[in-house]
Amino acid sequence: MIWPELVTLIQLLGVFVGIVFTLMMGSGLLLSLRYDPDRSDERAENVRLVITTVADEHVGPALRETLDHTTERFSEYDIYCVLDEGSDLQAELVGREDISTVVVPDSFDCDAVAKGRAMHYFIETVVADAPEYWYGFIDDDNRILDDRFLYEIPHYEARGYRAMNPVLVPRSGRSLVTFMADHIRLVDDHSIYRLFTGVLGTPYLGFHGELLCARGDVLTDIGFDRDTIVEDFAFALELVDRDISVWQSKTRVSVLSPHDVTSFLKQRSRWYLGIARYLPNAPFATRIVVGARILTWTTAVASSWIFLPLWFFGHGVVLPVWFVVLLAVGTLIYAGTIGVGAWRVGGLKGAVLLLFVPVYATLEHVVPLYALWTRDTDFVVIDK
Repeated sequence: MIWPELVTLIQLLGVFVGIVFTLMMGSGLLLSLRYDPDRSDERAENVRLVITTVADEHVGPALRETLDHTTERFSEYDIYCVLDEGSDLQAELVGREDISTVVVPDSFDCDAVAKGRAMHYFIETVVADAPEYWYGFIDDDNRILDDRFLYEIPHYEARGYRAMNPVLVPRSGRSLVTFMADHIRLVDDHSIYRLFTGVLGTPYLGFHGELLCARGDVLTDIGFDRDTIVEDFAFALELVDRDISVWQSKTRVSVLSPHDVTSFLKQRSRWYLGIARYLPNAPFATRIVVGARILTWTTAVASSWIFLPLWFFGHGVVLPVWFVVLLAVGTLIYAGTIGVGAWRVGGLKGAVLLLFVPVYATLEHVVPLYALWTRDTDFVVIDK
């Protein structure tokens, strides 16, 4: 027999998660509907693109595709590739004539780790000599899908803006399950991220590492020399703390979804633990906004579909009608998120994938449990 007190606790946590999710996503969508970034008539010329990579053999295929895509589409711009000394693909990358390769020596000492360490070395050795440029950092599986950001930079730079972030679009790897679940990132960008980064011009929720773009003088001033595995989030907090205006670009960046469920859990676990542990360093407003997100993520399993029978057969709380309506709206928002993925897949296959909404939701819900169980704070490069 299930204890009535436990049923009530699970129901109350489920209500809390549902309400916060609905209010955050719903308000983000509504308040961001009319946001449309401005642009100039001419493309910026003072832009450099930077691909940071572990350059291991297992990321080779994705990295080569990214390099070919970037050098072909943005051939008139300087393109850098930053990697650690002794990486598997070092000789191959150094030998390419269409990019400038920057090798981070083993002797380079700083507090930053992994990607943050590479970015900080690049800032000290390249950005410092040309702070008037804008630098866009992308991962080794990213594809910048358009050049809108190049037209936006002159407009916003003239008005004192100094950093921006794009809209992320999932790209299917070997797992349709993780691809479908990854669409929460796309809807996040069109709602809550757009509200803070675009409408308010202040990244209280943080930044994506994918096409994290900033002017060189801001990069040299802030840097990435912080002991954290969420260097993009920490960088955004510094922008907030220094009251540096940002915008959300209309540019879309294609990101490769994890190839399997284990990689998905490892990726999300790193975000969860990294953000939760760095949050005490955040400005007050960020602690409130991101703290609410972390808290709902932590307790999200209580709103999982696996506990749905408790609402019908347990002896817990009886919800007012308006609570039920609010929770239903949240459910529809998430179902719509997965619907975007189903529409992108298309046809009967997409329709069938849409039926597994509970699976995708539960996969996201168990991330905190996986993170707290493994407690792995090392920077993990997932299979690409």
